[in-house]
This record gives sequence, C-alpha cells and structure tokens, in this order.
Amino acid sequence: MKQSDEPDAGSSPDVPANEEVVSEVAEQLVPAWLALLVLILMLAVVGLGGWVIRGMVLDDAVITPEQYAVSDWQQQVQSDPTDLDNRLSLGFAYQRDKQYDKAIEQYDYVLAEEAGNTAALYNKGAIYMETGQPKLAEKTYWKVLEFAPDHALAAKALGEYYVAKKQYKSALVALEPVIETRPQLADLQYLAGLCNERLGRTTEAIERYREALRYAPDLLDARDALTRLGVQ
Repeated sequence: MKQSDEPDAGSSPDVPANEEVVSEVAEQLVPAWLALLVLILMLAVVGLGGWVIRGMVLDDAVITPEQYAVSDWQQQVQSDPTDLDNRLSLGFAYQRDKQYDKAIEQYDYVLAEEAGNTAALYNKGAIYMETGQPKLAEKTYWKVLEFAPDHALAAKALGEYYVAKKQYKSALVALEPVIETRPQLADLQYLAGLCNERLGRTTEAIERYREALRYAPDLLDARDALTRLGVQ
C-alpha cells in the first residue's frame, strides 16, 4: 500500500517534539506575571508624575504651587515677624492663592510700619479691583501716585479704569506725569493717545501713537490707531 507523502500531524518537523527543547524555549520567555507587574509599575510612575506636575505631594496630600508658596513664606514670617519684605511676600502669596483677606492683613501690617510702601498699596488696589471694589481700588492707586508719581503700574491701572468709564480727562491726569518722566512706556503712550483721540485731539493722539510705536514698533493697537486716523 502506497504511503502518503504528507507528514503526519503528530510528527510535524515545525513543532519541537523534544521536551528539553520546549523547556529551554519556555525559560527564555518573560513570565506573564512579571510582564504585568512591570506594566503596573510603569503606569504608577506615569500617574505620580501627573500629580507632581499639577502640584507637590506632601504627606499624601497634593498642594498647588501657590499653596506651597504660602506655606514657605509663613515659615519665613514666623522666623522673623518684623521683616517687612517677608510680610510683603507672604501677602503676595496669599493674593495669588486668592486668600484676599489674609493678603490685605499682611499689607496693612506693612503700611502700619511704612505708610509709603507703594508695593503694599498697589497690591491692595489690585485686590480691590479683582474683588469688585473699583472705588476703593481707584482711591488706593491714587495713594500710590502720591508717594511715587512715576509709578507706571498704578498709572496704567487708573488709565484703563477711566477709559472703561469714558472719563478720558481723568485718565490723562494719571498718565501724563508718568509719561513725561518715562516716555519709553509704550503702553502708557498708547493709552494717552486713545484718550486724546476720544477727546477729539487728533494731533496729540497721533503724537502719542507715534511715540508708542517708537518704543514698541510691534504694538499693533497703536499702528491700527494711526491707520484709523489716516496716518501712514
């Protein structure tokens, strides 16, 4: 009887029949449980990295960078309660963390010791504006300018406040003294130009817009304003 040329399934040359060979191959493979453990550890590391990016892990609690700054400056103030710079920094840390009452408490401490501290005054004004108390903010910013007539941030804050209320003359009262001593402040030049334009003072507006572009050639608002006024 003629035998078939096809190999028998039980003796296929592609499948190792020797048990020693099978054992050797199995030993070279990574056990499934070990692969699973490695995967779990990798996921845990990635997850922890995500938490660390969002905040710092302390005692199993996640805190934000703002909260960490508060904690750090609290320790600094505790170590030297009379250091006004530390008090200012703690106040600013509270302010960034939106703990406004505590921030103002620190600023008031500084102002009680140093009435003309413009950093404490300006930051109080910023808090008042942030918390919807524009009248208090206005009063505080003017106080800053009493002690430092060239305080650019206070002048800008007042300028923007008055422009929003369409009180352009008041804005110029705040802006122009600073511009006279610090003409390189292009954003103040632009605000002054806008006020003059709204008041119908085209020549003065063009002058301010040009000065703004002189110090900040990429200031598109000033360039658009000149185009609006027909100036090339």
